[in-house]
Amino acid sequence: MFFIGIVVLLIIVAIFVYYKFLIPSANIQQYKVYYAPKITQKVLNQGEVKVTFLGTSSLLFDDGNTQLMIDGFISRPSLSKMLFSNIKTDADTVDKVFNQIGVDNNKLKGLFIAHTHYDHAFDLAYIAKRTGTHVYGSESAINIGIGGDINKKQMSDYEVNKAMKFGDFTVTVLQSKHSPTFDEGEKIKRPLKQPAKALDYHEDSSYDYLITHNNKTFLVKPSANYIEGVLDDIRADVLFLGIGVLGKQESTFRNTYYEQTVSKVQPKLVIPIHWDDFTKPLTDTLEVMPKYADNTKIGFYNSKDKRR
Repeated sequence: MFFIGIVVLLIIVAIFVYYKFLIPSANIQQYKVYYAPKITQKVLNQGEVKVTFLGTSSLLFDDGNTQLMIDGFISRPSLSKMLFSNIKTDADTVDKVFNQIGVDNNKLKGLFIAHTHYDHAFDLAYIAKRTGTHVYGSESAINIGIGGDINKKQMSDYEVNKAMKFGDFTVTVLQSKHSPTFDEGEKIKRPLKQPAKALDYHEDSSYDYLITHNNKTFLVKPSANYIEGVLDDIRADVLFLGIGVLGKQESTFRNTYYEQTVSKVQPKLVIPIHWDDFTKPLTDTLEVMPKYADNTKIGFYNSKDKRR
């Protein structure tokens, strides 16, 4: 009887832990009304831009002639692997996803790394090696590339506020700030080889991206934090707004974040990013962050409902 009692107690504790910490912090199906329609056309019309969301803040911009990628995180190792193992890029997964979304080695002209935590920069070296594209990032991003045997000539340090031209795209890198974190500003000081621990991928600096294409402007803000006044003179038609761990912050922080981003930029469309559980595989239907990591429902409220 004692043994049975212990087993029952453990089951109760496991159920409590699961529902208190491990289940998704919001039901993504409640937001289906805001989903973008699926694009079936194979060829883009002149002047059109397609943006493919690849989880976290990884995005592929494509106008049919030129492709640009923000962040490189496709492998998405499981939580158990991330916590207890040294991890490395899953080349098969990256290849499969790139084939599905139409990444073209001849058209991909740049990979831009917002900061060097593993959920942004983990697959950097493999993507650069597979596609031959140029990598733009911080000193730490370059050390990830070197660790993955990428030639320094294929990588460049960021020049903040300098406009760079890629076909009809113009990209300007803006200084930004990571959401409150334990390793703010910590650099990867030596080449980082895989397999490696997730915590070996330190933040370094964080960046946003102002991307223009003909008469359209996009602002990509991967991290849910702000530097006051940086976006005062920035306007964009579309704002890709990072909301990772925003739901865990105080309401004062969340409201100021909204004022320093959405209110300043005045976008016609706000698209939340970095809301998904990145320890789960990249599929058509993603889960939001679990309760232990975030309160995504609150993050969605600040980025969506408040704008009504």
